[in-house]
Amino acid sequence: MFKPFFRRQISVMMLMVLMVLTFTLAACGGDTTSAASSGSAQTVTITETTGGNDVYAFAPTTLAIKAGDSVKWVNNSDENHKLVISPNGPTATTVTKSGSNDNTGTVTFSTAGTYTVTSQLVDRLKDGQHTPDPADSKATITITVS
Repeated sequence: MFKPFFRRQISVMMLMVLMVLTFTLAACGGDTTSAASSGSAQTVTITETTGGNDVYAFAPTTLAIKAGDSVKWVNNSDENHKLVISPNGPTATTVTKSGSNDNTGTVTFSTAGTYTVTSQLVDRLKDGQHTPDPADSKATITITVS
């Protein structure tokens, strides 16, 4: 007489426990798509173009990216350019001139902030030193990293 009653109660309790467990596991799963996409770095191309009398420019002149994204420079000019990133940005890189084996350079911005990237003409460094000649024609871009 008591056995069927207890069996039914145990069955109902087991069903409730399974339902709670199912909902708990479903809630903990989260969205795997957004986690996977946040880890990939975006590459944006900025092209330097040759103007008259060695005037160089970046296009665009401002850029907004996320921390961890990369910026890819494509150098379509006839000069090698050193990209100097300030303040306290990623290490400077040199982008070789158009017609060379690889006229691109990529820099990854890991930390949020606003950076100014200035292009200095490598072939015209003053007295062969690593300081730029103030007379150099410089291209500048502002990159905001969030």
